[in-house]
Amino acid sequence: MLTIDANVWVAAADQHDLFFTASRSFLTQAAHQRLNIYLPAFAQIEIACALARKRRDAEAGRQLATAILGSPQITHVQPDASFLAQAILTGTASFLRGADALYAATAAIYRTQLISWDDELVRRAGAITPTDWLSQQEGKRG
Repeated sequence: MLTIDANVWVAAADQHDLFFTASRSFLTQAAHQRLNIYLPAFAQIEIACALARKRRDAEAGRQLATAILGSPQITHVQPDASFLAQAILTGTASFLRGADALYAATAAIYRTQLISWDDELVRRAGAITPTDWLSQQEGKRG
C-alpha cells in the first residue's frame, strides 16, 4: 500500500520534468502490481492545480485530477477530527509544511509507504523516492 505525494503525479504527467521517466516507471509498476493507494482528499486539487500551473494548461490539470478520482486503486481519505489531529501531531513533530503533514498523516494512519521527491518528506517523515521504491522492488525479484 502506498501514499503518493503530488510531486510524483505531476512529474509523471509532464514530459519536461526532470523526474518524468522515474515517476512514470514508478506509477506504471504500482498499477501493474495493483497496489492500493491512499491519498488525502485534497490531493486531487493539489495535483490538478500544480499541473495546470506548471504547464499553463488548465485542462491538463483537470484531466489528471479526473483520472485520479476515477481510479479504483485509489482511496480518498476524507479529513475528520482524528485525521487532522494525526496531521498536526506528525507535522509538528517532523517540522513539515501543512500539505506535507496531510500526506504523512495518511501514510501513518493507513500504514502505507509514503512516496515523494520532496527531500523534507524523505528525511523527516520516512518517505522514499520513486527510484528507491523501484530499486526495492527489483531487489525483491532478484
